[in-house]
Amino acid sequence: MKEKKYREMCLLQEHGLSSFGLYTLHNEMISIGYERVVFGKRGPYVELNKFQIQEKKLYIPTEQLYRLSDPKVFYIEFRSTDQSNTKVYYQLRNVAYADYKIGNFYISPFDLQKNTGEQCMKSMDINLEIAGNFFEFDNK
Repeated sequence: MKEKKYREMCLLQEHGLSSFGLYTLHNEMISIGYERVVFGKRGPYVELNKFQIQEKKLYIPTEQLYRLSDPKVFYIEFRSTDQSNTKVYYQLRNVAYADYKIGNFYISPFDLQKNTGEQCMKSMDINLEIAGNFFEFDNK
């Protein structure tokens, strides 16, 4: 999907808000405020600084612990402690496909909601084109 389409779908202000609560899809507050929404080639991500993220509500999955000592990785993967298991990235290195800042956290807005329970992204319109023979069966 193109960056323009993601911008149209985003229900968050592109330039962040300092006192705006963001929640996982299971109503767990994960940040107080956000810096901005970054629209890169791999989709939109909400940028949070270390003062905004609720670190006590995150953990590093066992299979991701190698990232703490591997000098080649670009990010450390965290997950939220609630049932949503929301993926949170902590950026370690620059990448070519987006303007992520080293030392900030990133979460897909598709995995977030506002304190009102409203989603942070509009639902994608999916136009399904079903082939004419999709439901036909061979009765031989």
